[in-house]
Amino acid sequence: MSGQSIYQFKARANHSAPVIGGSLYLWGGDQPDLPEVHDSPQKRKLTSTVETFSFSSARWSSHLTRGTPPLGVNGYSCTTFRSNIYYYAGWCGHDNCFYNSLNVLNTLTMSWTQLHPNDESRMKKASVGMLSMEFEGTDYLFMVGGLGTTPAVKHPQFQYDQLKDRRVLTNEQLLYNLSNGQFTIPSVTGQCCLPTSEFTINKISQNKGILFGGAVTNDGLATTTNKVYIFNVTHNTIHWESLKKGSISGEGLWPKERYNHASAIINGDSTSPALVVIGGLGNKNQLMNECLLFDDITTGQFSCKKIPLPESVTGRYFHSLTAVTMSPHCVWLVIVGGCEELLWKDVGGGVEKPMHTFITDTNRLTMIYELIYIEAGEWIVQSVLDGNDLTSKKYQEKYSSYSKTRTWWMDQLIEYPTEKEMKLQRYIQSLHQELQVAHQNKVSLQEALTETNKQADKFHDNETVKSEKLEEVLKVQAQLQEKQIITEDNEKLKAKVADYEIYITEIEEEKKRVEEEKKLIEEAKGKVEEQYLKEKQITKELKTKVADNELYTAKLMKEREQWSQIKETSTIGLHLIPSMDNLDCLSDVQVAEKKLFLIQGDKPQLMNWEKYGLRIGVQEGSLLSSETVEAAVVALVGGEFEFPANTVLVSAVYAVSLSKPLLKRLKLEIQHCVDLTGRPGLSRYLKFAIAPVNTPSLPYHFSVVEGGEFRSNSGYGSIQRKKFCLVCILGEDWTNEDSDSEDDENGSNDDSSSHSSDSSSGSDKTGGPPGASNGAANESNQEEEEEDEGDQELGDKIEAVTEGAATPLTVFDSKNESDPSTTDKFKGVGKGITYTGMLYYEKDGVEDLVTFTAAKKLNALIKYITKKHSHAKTGQHAYFRFQDKDGYIELKFDAPQDEPITGWDIRPHIKPCRLYRCDVNNFGSKEYPLPPSCLISVYGSPDAVPTLHYSIPLEGVAGPVSFYIHRSLRTAPPLTDSTISSSSSNVVHESASVSSTGKASPSATVDVNKVKKVINDVLVSHYADLTSLPMEAVSDLANKLFTLHLVNNAVRGNPSIEKFIDEFKAGLIFQRKLPQVEEHCQKFLNSFIAVSGSYAYAAIALHQDWIEAISNELGFDFNVDIDN
Repeated sequence: MSGQSIYQFKARANHSAPVIGGSLYLWGGDQPDLPEVHDSPQKRKLTSTVETFSFSSARWSSHLTRGTPPLGVNGYSCTTFRSNIYYYAGWCGHDNCFYNSLNVLNTLTMSWTQLHPNDESRMKKASVGMLSMEFEGTDYLFMVGGLGTTPAVKHPQFQYDQLKDRRVLTNEQLLYNLSNGQFTIPSVTGQCCLPTSEFTINKISQNKGILFGGAVTNDGLATTTNKVYIFNVTHNTIHWESLKKGSISGEGLWPKERYNHASAIINGDSTSPALVVIGGLGNKNQLMNECLLFDDITTGQFSCKKIPLPESVTGRYFHSLTAVTMSPHCVWLVIVGGCEELLWKDVGGGVEKPMHTFITDTNRLTMIYELIYIEAGEWIVQSVLDGNDLTSKKYQEKYSSYSKTRTWWMDQLIEYPTEKEMKLQRYIQSLHQELQVAHQNKVSLQEALTETNKQADKFHDNETVKSEKLEEVLKVQAQLQEKQIITEDNEKLKAKVADYEIYITEIEEEKKRVEEEKKLIEEAKGKVEEQYLKEKQITKELKTKVADNELYTAKLMKEREQWSQIKETSTIGLHLIPSMDNLDCLSDVQVAEKKLFLIQGDKPQLMNWEKYGLRIGVQEGSLLSSETVEAAVVALVGGEFEFPANTVLVSAVYAVSLSKPLLKRLKLEIQHCVDLTGRPGLSRYLKFAIAPVNTPSLPYHFSVVEGGEFRSNSGYGSIQRKKFCLVCILGEDWTNEDSDSEDDENGSNDDSSSHSSDSSSGSDKTGGPPGASNGAANESNQEEEEEDEGDQELGDKIEAVTEGAATPLTVFDSKNESDPSTTDKFKGVGKGITYTGMLYYEKDGVEDLVTFTAAKKLNALIKYITKKHSHAKTGQHAYFRFQDKDGYIELKFDAPQDEPITGWDIRPHIKPCRLYRCDVNNFGSKEYPLPPSCLISVYGSPDAVPTLHYSIPLEGVAGPVSFYIHRSLRTAPPLTDSTISSSSSNVVHESASVSSTGKASPSATVDVNKVKKVINDVLVSHYADLTSLPMEAVSDLANKLFTLHLVNNAVRGNPSIEKFIDEFKAGLIFQRKLPQVEEHCQKFLNSFIAVSGSYAYAAIALHQDWIEAISNELGFDFNVDIDN
């Protein structure tokens, strides 16, 4: 051993260590070097490793597993069945990231299999109890309790108690059938356990178990319990019994409250099962330094007593406890890992975080204490073995002695096998009998050949006899050759038997060795010729099977050729997803929207995505005429970005990926928020910047690239790129102690209409072909002349008085900015950055809640903010510029009013009501995930004037502007809680007002379930037409639907219109709000539109029929816009 390194087992907590055969198996758990992230290479490395403790060598070893392990590495639940270990649920190790997937580890092959994926319809949780049970001849997994997030579906027979930190405790119970792989929700009888986590659960018999301790709720806080429950599992029913204090006999000891303890069931030859409990934390998070023994738990006459053990054993929590029966009167209890101290650390904001101290002492990491059952009828401690003791020669002698006794005793336990074991044994015996018969036949043939040779030697003088014998010898030799073929088939049979012997090994490990074969199989008698004919018949049957397999293989090859043809016609669909997958590595970013574009053939194209501030131009000859390439684009409003010093982000950030490189550069046109109208000189401060998509660590570092073109009559900058990454526009912005010259603001050349960084503007740093920039500029002239009319020069004051107007309010400066007297001391784009102020209205009880927010004037940001306020009504918005570089804007509520406001109360939620420029600019960074905003409550008393038209001037802007809050007095009180909720209805209602068409659209009450019924009815009426659409485009449609998360990966892999409709209807069930229903339908229709052709016409027809049916039957407008 001196030449070999010994594997060092490290600290571990919140884990399980089940025993299979002669080893403990430990996976996951909390570790000092476990990253507190959702996923990472280091975390995958740790979760792909399983450590085992061998009792024969008393050493730990590490094993690399195959397959994909789960990520719920903390607080999972596990149980064993044969040679498999099942893992359910768990905590990821960061925030409130819980799981409910079910996975199995095969300890023979050390490979993972996922039995059930993470399911949004079931509660995700950790600290769950799980056991393997058997009843009515079927094997099940039983799960109970746990702590996690609020489930999407709550079952009425269970409880879900919410803590003040918004996590949920439950007593939810599940049964998983190991035969058919299905979950069922059982019914509950008796005194069911309370919503509990961090308890212990153990199996007493095949369908009976015991649950002790844990954490329960008390007024929104977690507290400890000492409850003891016995439960019985039958078909689809769990019966619970709660033990009272009077049920404990003997010493009369009743256990104290605790959680995060460990327990195990011990059995002897003539004793009933007993429960051993060690350690844990009490109701004040103090260590429970004790070991308890619950005896006679199957008789109902319980007794509870303490077993004296040193604190090195009991002084821990988050540890594992495993019982190993060594003889009829001896049990080893193995304790692994755990923590020894819990402290609470103040992390700021009045929040405290638990800090656990791992046990790192190698003598305490793995310990064994030995329990002996004495004649007096009780269990006593024989010895306690620490880390040093386990490496001693004395331990090896003790284990060797117990091992021999244990082998004999386990043989006695299986003297009366079960019906399943007997059936398997009979099958094994039949296989061995076939092998024995085949072997005897071979011997008989060899004896016949020997006898024939002797007869040939004896009658060699007789030519006639010799000839006959020669023919007989040749015949036997031919038989032997055929027998050789049969022997080879027998070898295959042996291989098959070897496979079954692996399964036998599993049974032997479960029963601690199956009884050895008791006697040899009797020799089969029969003539050589009869056996030969029998074996020949077997060979004939095998050849028939081979012929059948060849026919089936030919059929499969033909189908493969047919699918290959379909694949050639679906090339576009097959490569759609990879280009978007190239952008899945983006992390810690805020996504405004994702978009897929198709580039087809060798003609010039323009991909217009102006609603998110991007245009992409494709030059002629970028592809061959027969080629198609997909461009995936992601618009980002923020993330962990780092920009060069003295620069400010003046655009959204875009990530672009192509499924295949193009022959020529793409022209990217990106919207910026710097107003160049009348001041073309500012364009010299605008630069394009890029950052790699794949980065080893955050943040994304942006660097300025040469090239780019910025026109004074357009809000877009353009650049030509061939290699893609993250790209944006930055503006230089720094302090200059001397005032700017007039040229800096208005430009040094009156004829200049644009600014470029080099002669090949719009190209990469390496340069492009001569004249490329002129061509690109000419190409974009016509496009840029069609710029939105809302991007006007800032000038004289215009006040917004109309709520919900289609065009934005534009604020103009009252001073000439080129006047030297108004020039500030800042050099760069600072004075030219344009912002958008927006109002949103929501009902808040009897009041109206008005939100004022501001952001840079960028379509991507405005779209993102509007989505965040999707349930609010959009009011007036206006464009403005800050008066000071480091200033702020302020809403003034003390201005004189032009119209009466009697009876109205307008109150801001903060004073002064200011938005600082630095906060608006920082929106999108890690510390500013939301734009700054001001909340205003508006209440109208019953005797108030009918209409409120309240003026709020905006101070701190370059030109004066006022916003108006426009509200009408409510004619009816809002629905109260008693009118909204009903005891038997799950109908979801929406509040609406009357639209311009006269139909009800957010004041009337909308029954969302009725809307879903109309949608389904119309869809059924179109079913025959939809399923008759051409099959060639089904793969393309599958990719579109998958990108929008409307179908799963399994449907995408085997697509059909029928499956798409089923997935759409299944997803529609879970849409609770009317906007959610509308968005679900819009995504479905836009996927068909994107495929184009007959699919687009089908979407348009379905869209029209949905709108007409809902209008006619329910009397309101169904707001679904499609991209036709």
